[in-house]
Order: sequence, then C-alpha cells, then structure tokens
Amino acid sequence: MSRVAKIGLFVLVSGVAGVVFIVMSGDGFSDRNTYEVEIVMDDASGLTTNSQIFMAGVPIGTIRSIELQDGRARLSVMVSDEIAIYEDATAYKEASSLLGTSIISIDPGSSGAASLDAGGRIEQVSVRGDFARTVDITGEIGQEMVEMLAEIRRQHMVVLNRTFESFDRILERVDLRSEDDLQQVSEILASVALTVERIALMVDDRDADIQDSIASLRRSLDDVQDVTATVRRGEGNIGRAVYEDELYERVVSVARSTEELVHQITGLGVQVGFESAYMSEREQAQSAFSLRLLPRSRRGYYELGVVDTPGGVTRSRTTEEVETVDGGAATTTVSEETVTTDEVKFNAQIARSFGPLTLRGGLIESSGGFGVDLRPFPAFQVSGEVFDFGADDEPNLRATGTIFPFYDPAAELPWYWVYLTGGMNNILSEQGRELFFGGGVRFTDEDIRGLVGLIPFGG
Repeated sequence: MSRVAKIGLFVLVSGVAGVVFIVMSGDGFSDRNTYEVEIVMDDASGLTTNSQIFMAGVPIGTIRSIELQDGRARLSVMVSDEIAIYEDATAYKEASSLLGTSIISIDPGSSGAASLDAGGRIEQVSVRGDFARTVDITGEIGQEMVEMLAEIRRQHMVVLNRTFESFDRILERVDLRSEDDLQQVSEILASVALTVERIALMVDDRDADIQDSIASLRRSLDDVQDVTATVRRGEGNIGRAVYEDELYERVVSVARSTEELVHQITGLGVQVGFESAYMSEREQAQSAFSLRLLPRSRRGYYELGVVDTPGGVTRSRTTEEVETVDGGAATTTVSEETVTTDEVKFNAQIARSFGPLTLRGGLIESSGGFGVDLRPFPAFQVSGEVFDFGADDEPNLRATGTIFPFYDPAAELPWYWVYLTGGMNNILSEQGRELFFGGGVRFTDEDIRGLVGLIPFGG
C-alpha cells in the first residue's frame, strides 16, 4: 500500500470515528437533555444569555434568552432533565461580584407540590444582595453624617452663646452688689484665675497637639462638604459618573468587560505534566514536559511543551553521483548515509473535545501536524497523530495507548494522575519504525495553584 493510501485510510477512519462519537456522546446542556422554564422579573440587570443557573451552588442549566415583555424581563431558561422543579419553586437573582453581575439560583420547592412541566413559569421571584441598593444605603449614611456634623456645630454655637450670656448676667449682678460683695467676688475671681493658670501650665505641653487636632478636624469637615457639593453638582469624575447617563453607561460597560475578562482568566484550569518513554531503536529515553491550560467549559485545552530527544533524530539520505570517464560511458554511484542530529523540540497545540473524542492540531515536536484522542473510558485513552510532513522520508505516524491505573476523580492521593503509555513511532517508515513504552504524571491546578498563581474564582 502506498504512503498516500495509508495516510488517507488513517484520516478516513479517524473522521468516521469522530462523527460517530460526536453524534452518540455529547455533553453539557442542550435541547436533548433539558426542558424550558420561564421566569419573569422586574429587573434583569447583571444577567446575560448563555450564563449558567444554579441550585445549591451546582450548575443545572443555562439562560437561553432575555426579552422585554409588558415592561418586565422575561427569561427563558433550560433546566437539566435530571432536575425536578415544582410549582411552589422560587427563583433568586443574586449578585455574583462587586462589578454588578448576577446569577439565577433556583429553590426547587417542596416535592409534595405538582411538578412544573416544560414551558411552565416559576411564579415566585426574589432578589438577594442587590449592589445598587447597597450604594443607595451608603449614600444615605453619608448624608446623615453630614447633617449630624452640622447639628453638632450648631449646638456648640448655642452653648457658647449661653456661656457669654451667663457672664453678662454675672457682671450685671456684680455691679449691683456692695463693696464687700465686690471684694469677695474679686477674691473668688483671683482664685479662679490661679486655678486656670495652673490648669494652663498642666496642659501647656499638649496645647499645640490640641490645636492641630481641632484644625485638622475642621479641614476634614470642609473637605467632606466640598466633595459632597461637587458630586451633587455633577462635577468631577464621580459626579459625572453619578449624574450623567452616558458616562454611567460607559462605566458600566467597562466594568462588565473587566468582569468577563477576570471571569475567563480566573476560571482557567492548569495541568502540568512530565513524561518519559524508552525508544526501542535508539535505546534511550525521550522525555517531555507540558503545560496545559483548560478553559472553564473544559471542552478543550491549550498545550505548550518541550521534548528532549536524546541520541538525536536519525534520518536516511540517499545521494547519486554521475561520473563520466574520458572515452567511456558515464557511471552512476548510489550511496546511502545515516544522519543523526541532536535537538530539543517544542509542542504548541490547540485541542477541542466532543465527548470522549478530542481533535487537536498545531506544532508537534517542532513541526506541523494534527492528532486524534479517543477516551471511551476515564482510565483509558487511544491516540493517533501525524506530523513532520516536510521530511524527506514519510511523515511520522504515531499510535499511542495510555492507561491511568489509579484514576479516581474523588480521591486526594498523590498517584491520582500517574499513567502508563506505550505504542509505535514512525509507523510509515520501514527503517525508522520503533516501539516505545514509559510513563508519566500530571498535576492539576489544585496541586500547583500556589506555584502558578492562576486561582479559580470560588463560587
């Protein structure tokens, strides 16, 4: 069988297997495994289509659409067929971050009530943790503080006025008293003066601090009043953000975009792996290090890696030399030599999963290629990949089998991701074909989040 025919047969078999598994084994929420329920609420701000809905913190479906109906927001949500919802169920709109985003959480109701059929409506809707209400309460508290400070200042002026009035009445009475009384008053005043002088000496060392504190308090009160007045007039960045609708919409838009970016980054899963396999022809081990990034949907991944090829990469090269002898016929000499090169190669692949089938492509050992992974069981995987199309010989067709002997997603054991691998390399090349076997280990972000720093947002 020719090389082209072998490659075509491999691609055909991989394509048929992919179509069969895509049809038979889809995952996630779709029309096949969900039913539609309607929710009507007064305010749907912070909610987006295709976002997940939760029950007890666990995703049970998605928001299909958000529409305006008779001045209220109508939500069409898709709920998993495995989840039962009853007629006395309650839908809660909850704030999910300080940037204004929200989620839908559903209390299924009591099992004694009638079940809610497809197309039914959840009548009871409630709001939890409204961020806008929190901002309003904060503003009211600030206003009350300003009014309280103004009242304190007013009362201080009243007390001061009453004190001066008391002094005036005392002086009037002194004028009306006799000389003896005046003498007694003078002595009393002298005693008071002496007492005040002694008190002044006691607090003289602290006088500067007291004056500075009073001045600082007055400046702070003035600053608070200036800022409040500026915001009320709609001046400055804060004032425009509060009173100008256009700027407010821009701020909300930027906040939502930032929230989406943070949501995507913090939802990124990380896996770090190391693998080593013994190559039968080269009689040495080939080692590889990989860093795999998994999006929140877990329907694919992005992988970067380095592959060490000890003993070099061996290729056969055939040359022809034509020699013409004077007076004789030309002779052709055919020679074949083996060339071995040492090099470190790189992997950079993008993968997309469809149930147990994963299609991937990119750089495989520093050359373009693509591969197919089939994982019919959680602890077993079969892979095939083709790369190195630019070589003089046939492209490298590799078949690999991987077994996870201790696979257990619920366990917290160090050998959870240990695996064994084996297969055949350079299947299309009669001279370069070789078997390999080995093993490896892969750590998840739960084990290395302290080293990498990409920590998923808790929810």
